Amino acid sequence: MVARTLAAAPVVANAIIQYLGSERSRSSNELSAAVWKDLWPIERRRQREFFCFGMDILLKLDLPATRRFFDAFFDLEPRYWHGFLSSRLFLPELLVFGLSLFSHASYSSRLEIMTEGTLPLVNMINNLLQDK
Repeated sequence: MVARTLAAAPVVANAIIQYLGSERSRSSNELSAAVWKDLWPIERRRQREFFCFGMDILLKLDLPATRRFFDAFFDLEPRYWHGFLSSRLFLPELLVFGLSLFSHASYSSRLEIMTEGTLPLVNMINNLLQDK
């Protein structure tokens, strides 16, 4: 996340320069909304929704369940967990990643994911549908 934040600095700087250099005057609220939109394009917001969905599940797992979850995570093809950890996967790839993780999980881990993940899944879908 630190790398993502540092990489975003030029995006923020360019957006501020563009909007301040514009002939149209903007209020501070308009300026911050425009910069925010440039900083968080729809693909990144969708990616973040998926990350929050996963974190919602992880936070509900006890220690043995968390270990089983990460056993399945690191049993995936390296391109999946490398891509996930480096934030290079976007929603379509993240959905394949999630299904692959579920298929690699033990039966007890699958049950835990379904039990703890149903409400977060509904919340994620709702948030994705509302975000335009």
